[in-house]
Amino acid sequence: METTSENKMKYNPYWEHIGLKEVELKCGQSILELPIIYEVTQSRNNVHGGVIASMIDAAVGAALRSTLENGKAGVTVEMKLNYLRPANGEKLVAKGKILKKGKSLAVGEAVIENDTGQEVAVGLVTYMLN
Repeated sequence: METTSENKMKYNPYWEHIGLKEVELKCGQSILELPIIYEVTQSRNNVHGGVIASMIDAAVGAALRSTLENGKAGVTVEMKLNYLRPANGEKLVAKGKILKKGKSLAVGEAVIENDTGQEVAVGLVTYMLN
């Protein structure tokens, strides 16, 4: 994992539970990967929408973390996402980036792609900084 920030990812039990991993983290951008395992699917064998929402939030959150000073954090205050197609295959890739960071709020976007590069979902997330 590449990082330009002193902030290190703290242990995240939820990420570990679903298999979400940080692949790259630098300068307000992130790449995360999720292997598609049975436990994250729903009755039609597609990845559950809640897991996709988690990936959007996680990708933007990780991108934000790469821009913060040690001891600073952000908390999600709003999220909007669009599901574009069913998510299936071997893995999903989330690409997040910060669009604007102010003194108290930050806004970022993320796209989720399947293993053939097709967009599965896109989202916009707002964080309160503390």
